[in-house]
Amino acid sequence: MKKDPSVSIIVPVRNESQQTLHQVQELILVDDTREIIIVDASDRISTVNSLRQLSEMEERIHLIHSDRVGRAVQMNLGSKQASGDILWFVHADTTVPGNSIKKIQQELANHHWGRFDVNFNNSTHWMKLVAWAMNFRSSLSDVCTGDQAIFVNRELFELVGGYPELEIMEDIALSKILRKKHSARRIRTPVITSARRWEQNGYCRTIGKMWLMRLLYYFGVSPATLAKMYRQAV
Repeated sequence: MKKDPSVSIIVPVRNESQQTLHQVQELILVDDTREIIIVDASDRISTVNSLRQLSEMEERIHLIHSDRVGRAVQMNLGSKQASGDILWFVHADTTVPGNSIKKIQQELANHHWGRFDVNFNNSTHWMKLVAWAMNFRSSLSDVCTGDQAIFVNRELFELVGGYPELEIMEDIALSKILRKKHSARRIRTPVITSARRWEQNGYCRTIGKMWLMRLLYYFGVSPATLAKMYRQAV
């Protein structure tokens, strides 16, 4: 009987709240979780100490540290430490369904990469519309965001050189590279991600900012410039 491919969960972290760290801990409960690689770029002592406690309490959680040079660097660093056949990149503020790993294994039995649909932990009409638009866009374009919990066979990930180490838009850039090789698989059971930035900055303002950033990226504005614009706008 053929053995299911193993899945490593890679979580980039930076100065997260205690609630978010609790969500990271709950990844252990996801069906057959064997390994979680937390890549920490925090400079907040409370976060560093909490992560250290997590890794000491649970042998399946492995903690490594990264310089504050961007999420792409963190995820590439985590992939090098991971032992799984499949790499699954999950943001720290994302909650995943309990049967996620089995779904990933099924989808990649004859395919190479994919992503989840997404919902938000805010059920307002605005956020339902945003989630629908994200999922619909990805189904048409095979361009995914990190909130959609991208998963990829290690062999393909290494073949394309991992995440482009950009300051921002690394998930968009990786999707565009992967889709040239293979189409993405879609898991319709959604992951649930935080609506915090939408609530803090306003729905319309956040939507406008995100589409402007992607438009500028499409027309060749450098990720370094976009990252500076993003930080100033937050």
